[in-house]
Amino acid sequence: MADRRRRPLLVVLAAALVVVGVAASHFKTSNPSTLSNGLSANGVESAALYCTGLSSASDGVEGHVVFLNTSNGPRTVLVDVVSDTHRTATVTLHLAAYASQSVSPASLVSGSGYAVAAEAVGGDVVGEEVTSGGADEVPCTSSGVTGWYGAGFDTLVGSSASLSIYNPTATPAVLDVTTFSSSGFGAPAGFRGLSLAPHTQVELKLGTQIVNSSNIGVHVSVLRGSLVVVGVQRSGAVASLVPGSTSTSRHVWFPRVTTVENSVAQLRVANPGSRTATVTVRVGLAPYHVAPLTLHLAPYSSGEVVITPNPAIPAHGYATVQLTSSAPVVTSLATGTAGTIALSSPGTPDDEFLISDFAGRGFNAATVTDTSSQSVTVTFHVVGANGATGSARLGGATTESILGLFSGVTSLSGKTLLITSSRSVLLVTTTLPSDPQGVTVVAPLDGR
Repeated sequence: MADRRRRPLLVVLAAALVVVGVAASHFKTSNPSTLSNGLSANGVESAALYCTGLSSASDGVEGHVVFLNTSNGPRTVLVDVVSDTHRTATVTLHLAAYASQSVSPASLVSGSGYAVAAEAVGGDVVGEEVTSGGADEVPCTSSGVTGWYGAGFDTLVGSSASLSIYNPTATPAVLDVTTFSSSGFGAPAGFRGLSLAPHTQVELKLGTQIVNSSNIGVHVSVLRGSLVVVGVQRSGAVASLVPGSTSTSRHVWFPRVTTVENSVAQLRVANPGSRTATVTVRVGLAPYHVAPLTLHLAPYSSGEVVITPNPAIPAHGYATVQLTSSAPVVTSLATGTAGTIALSSPGTPDDEFLISDFAGRGFNAATVTDTSSQSVTVTFHVVGANGATGSARLGGATTESILGLFSGVTSLSGKTLLITSSRSVLLVTTTLPSDPQGVTVVAPLDGR
């Protein structure tokens, strides 16, 4: 009998503990979410988003984070902002259906670099970092990583490169940073065994350890915990945010690489392994035939393949570029002019992507690529009330304009578009309006 009387009390106590646990979980005791970055998040109670890379105006990468509600119901977003000087601020956003709001970290806390952690109650919210003037952007992520690679960084006079690193967990993280360049392997003592406290952000300036160098490859190895990492390249007045990659690769696509007059386009490649890498680059630029380009990379070194200006490649709009390597490598696309460059990372084939006019400038190019040898069905859905939907077949190893395949819209300006495919072989590529054309390549949100 006494045992029966105790059971209701135990149930009440258990329920109370659950409520307390939920209330205390707002970025204080939980590890990073492994939910998607807002795509396919229907039915979840909350989704986490982490963003890093923005800085103060004096540090050259000022900007804001846009939070977009992709659902047909209201959402609440709890936002924590932290600076590299350990200043913090908290903001609560209330997003109507399909609405967006922005948070500018530099207006909330003092510091040089910033990170933002957001919890979207009810899920279905995505986040994007946008630099001032809409000059560049990078998606926020839903979780930390244990390994990160980037390539193509410059610390030459007039340039600077750094790694913006945020620990989204409640436990300290430990990391090592190694580099690969024309001078070979580097393991700077100042970048070994670094400890990062919970919920803190740091800027690692590559120039403090690797002086006046170009085309630097980087590997961040997280020895304990998980971290959010974004590369930041400043070249003159141009700043680019580099999402990087979580692994090396033998095969990457860059479906929209500019070849127009007065532009610069290079594939910057780093070999982090102990074997020489033979890199072959194939350039598709109809109606022209371009002979494959070859690069031999010694172990732990970096090199580049010039797409433009190149006398063997005509100046003729956008080219589709495929890179294959005999050994795993890290690649970035460097685009710009003779005086400045911006870096972008290759995409990873998936079955779900979302593009939105976060910068408010529309797009110069927006394409879908089937990276396989067999055709796939691609479905397009305009996010919003009564959004149009359509589908099309995309041939194997082909790249097509989204507006050419989908008649549901005549422009992507001011639009949000969810793109899915029947298999995880799809790439979505976008460029922002620029002069010269195509030198600002931005990554879409994917379904990971």
